[in-house]
Amino acid sequence: MYQLIAFDMDGTLLTSQQTISTVSLKAIDQAIQAKKQVVLATGRPLSEIKPYRQDLASLQYAILESGAVIYDLQEERMIHQVSLPPIFLQQLLQSTEGLDVMVVVMSESQGYIQESHFLSIENYYMDQYQKLYQATAVFVDDIHSLLADKKEKIEKVNLYFKTVKARDHYLEAMDYLQVAAIKAEKTGIEITARGANKGQALTFLVNYLQLKIEQTIAVGDGDNDRQMIAEAGLGIAMGNANTTIKTLAKAEVASNDKDGCAQAIYQFLLK
Repeated sequence: MYQLIAFDMDGTLLTSQQTISTVSLKAIDQAIQAKKQVVLATGRPLSEIKPYRQDLASLQYAILESGAVIYDLQEERMIHQVSLPPIFLQQLLQSTEGLDVMVVVMSESQGYIQESHFLSIENYYMDQYQKLYQATAVFVDDIHSLLADKKEKIEKVNLYFKTVKARDHYLEAMDYLQVAAIKAEKTGIEITARGANKGQALTFLVNYLQLKIEQTIAVGDGDNDRQMIAEAGLGIAMGNANTTIKTLAKAEVASNDKDGCAQAIYQFLLK
């Protein structure tokens, strides 16, 4: 019945050690050998999945940046892209001026970070990604200058605050007419253009592949997985998923540290 399975990465396909288990990799290979589509559906830009490209060499498609980008990994080309409105980026520049916030910019599938923020990354509760950023990010002296320079070509912006209170205060004051914003990590906000989410991207990819949405499975754990869990023929929550995702999903598998993704493949995709 199901022809495609989409996996979130952090908290889903990746273990808490930021690795993909050998059990999950074996299940993915078996799914591909059975002519099924295995798709990444992550909040990361292309630059941040490079450490896993060798392990996932047989995958063709990736939904990136929470749905703002769909990328063909085999042909190395972007097949869908939704950029943030320049007028919003101007508002973002003004609203974050003087705030103590770490800004991560994703432009044309590359992640950018201000070097001074990276050097104190633990203050924004993002030190678990320190090695990843060190290996994949482009560091700049002034992230606000980058926002201004690339305002026509930015797909996603992440903001990380020093406290939950500061994050929530910023969220309450945001203008949501042109963008979508969700909570991420401990003190973060992920911002994409309105309508750019994993659910819309999954629908686009399904149409591109001439499949039906009923033939898809989506597996995730966090708020940016909500739309694809709802849209897919079968939405599956990881054992470590938050309450919202578990309530929304039609099925639940083991946690990311107990090979829940392999379980999803064997129990639902290849049954």
